[in-house]
Amino acid sequence: MTRASDLAYQSIRSLILAGAYQPGQRMIEEELAHRVGVSRTSVRDSLRRLASDGLVRSEPNRGTFVAELSMAEIEEIFQLRATLEGHASALAALHAKPEDIEELAHICAHIEDLLLAEMDNEALFAQFQASNNQFHGVMLRASGSVRLNALAKPLIELPLVQMKNHNWPGEVSVRRSNQQHLEIIEALRARDPLLAKMRTQTHIISTRPKAMVENSQIMLGLL
Repeated sequence: MTRASDLAYQSIRSLILAGAYQPGQRMIEEELAHRVGVSRTSVRDSLRRLASDGLVRSEPNRGTFVAELSMAEIEEIFQLRATLEGHASALAALHAKPEDIEELAHICAHIEDLLLAEMDNEALFAQFQASNNQFHGVMLRASGSVRLNALAKPLIELPLVQMKNHNWPGEVSVRRSNQQHLEIIEALRARDPLLAKMRTQTHIISTRPKAMVENSQIMLGLL
């Protein structure tokens, strides 16, 4: 992979995750090359990588499009994240360095500052998404498992941006989510792997879209 191809990959990936390209929108190589400042060959290489990440899909004789996730696919991502990150947090409870835990606490403090700032929901969502991804990334790193980090990291960002792009307002409660972050940190400080795992899994499952939660309750006869 050339340096230009890697630049194209990182740039286009960031644009998709930021919502600059909507689910189902066609990715035009010439336009992307001009926007990123690389050759069409580099763009083509990056789109192949993004297809492997599940962020875009290619259709013969039609082109490449931003991936659209179904509710079932998003549900699967949340379940996978709960399993992988739950295990990661258990390892982090045993192996995290004090500076890792302090970094997590600093991220939570920053999210609290966001809640106090006067910004519209769109801006708050974007800022929270970045901080939330950072929190989960640090926790994965603190687990000390390179393999877990590689498996879970690509799953972290996608559900949030898909929820935003599907216009599911209010499905991620920033305040509730950050309180759960603080409870996870508490378990890490206590060096309690089981508690850390349980709290992390509960946190991830509870941040599913509201419509998905209600559908599960209907299936269980709770609504």
